[in-house]
Amino acid sequence: MAFNLPKQQRLRQELERACSVPVFAVLAGVSEDKVCRDLPGAALGQVTVQEWISWLEKRSLRVLKRDGWPTDIVPCAHLVATRQPRDERDFHWVYRDADGDVHDPSPMFEAMPADDPRMRNLSLYAEKVLTLAIVTPV
Repeated sequence: MAFNLPKQQRLRQELERACSVPVFAVLAGVSEDKVCRDLPGAALGQVTVQEWISWLEKRSLRVLKRDGWPTDIVPCAHLVATRQPRDERDFHWVYRDADGDVHDPSPMFEAMPADDPRMRNLSLYAEKVLTLAIVTPV
C-alpha cells in the first residue's frame, strides 16, 4: 500500500520582509547567504522586480517576465498578495517548483502543503501580479 503524503513547505523566511531571499536563492541555485551578500536590501524587502531581473541576468541566467500567474512555466517565482494590497509592502514572493507545487516562505503558510490545490492554483492569494522564470536554452 502506498501513501501519498502532502508535500511540505520547503522555504522559510528569517525576517518579516525577507520572503524574496529563499525564493530567489532556490530559483537561481545559490545559497541564501549569497543572495544577501549580493543584495543586502533583499532581507528587508527593498529589492525591486527590475533589480531581481538584473541580478539573475548577472548570473548568466535568461529571465522570462510574464504578467499574472502562468502555471505552464516551472520553476518560477510569483509576486502575490494575500489580501487586497494597500501598497507594495503587501506583496511577497512565492516559489513554484518543477512539479508545479507552490512554496510560500511566510510563517503563515508553514502548515499548508505545497501540493494543496489552493496553493497550486494560487487561489489563497487576492492578487497575483507577475511571474519570473529562468528560461533554459533548448
